[in-house]
Amino acid sequence: MCGEGPARGGLNVSESIQHETMSARVERAMRRDIISGALAPGGRLRVAALSTRYGVSHIPVREALRQLEGDRLVVIDPHKGAILRGVTPKFVRDMHDTRAALETLLVRNAAERITAEGAEELAQLAAAYEQAAAIGQAAAMVEANLALHRRIAILADNPVAADIMEQGWELVVGIRQRYGFGASRIAAIIDQHRRLVRAIGTGDEDAAVQIAQEHCLDARDDLLARMKATL
Repeated sequence: MCGEGPARGGLNVSESIQHETMSARVERAMRRDIISGALAPGGRLRVAALSTRYGVSHIPVREALRQLEGDRLVVIDPHKGAILRGVTPKFVRDMHDTRAALETLLVRNAAERITAEGAEELAQLAAAYEQAAAIGQAAAMVEANLALHRRIAILADNPVAADIMEQGWELVVGIRQRYGFGASRIAAIIDQHRRLVRAIGTGDEDAAVQIAQEHCLDARDDLLARMKATL
């Protein structure tokens, strides 16, 4: 009868769910390692080594790699295997320029739809970034920054744009962790977050768009400058 036979690949339903859950766990762990720089751009991703690293069999690792390939983080070559995408200055520029275009759309929509509750949520997330920056907690700064921008995307209610904007972005975050920030960049981020949250919270769509563009393009230029300084 329907649903009672073995799942595709010989697994029963409970085993299939278990592998799916494990695959998702591996995927999340790999994304964290990309952001932290533990997995370096351009590096070979060997299934056996990843299985050992995450304490799982080869199957969930392969499934996670396929998902990351779909999100433009991994390149899978039939002959060379899986490789974490390389990050060049052109890649950084292209990603920021694309993100700027999408983010301006999202902040305009968010400002149009904002509620008092949503405005308070954004203010709290911006404050969390400031608190992490004040004590130099880099990982917490990354999480708070991602949480703020993802919350704006949710409030904008355009999941298509939000999904496109996220594709490959962990690579940019990871390379930022490697190169750090210019001397005044963190202070500028805090100021831009405050002004962006205020503009969205008051429904000022034009100001929100202008600040979002400034925020994205300043981030691009700062990171490119940091990369260039190390060449």
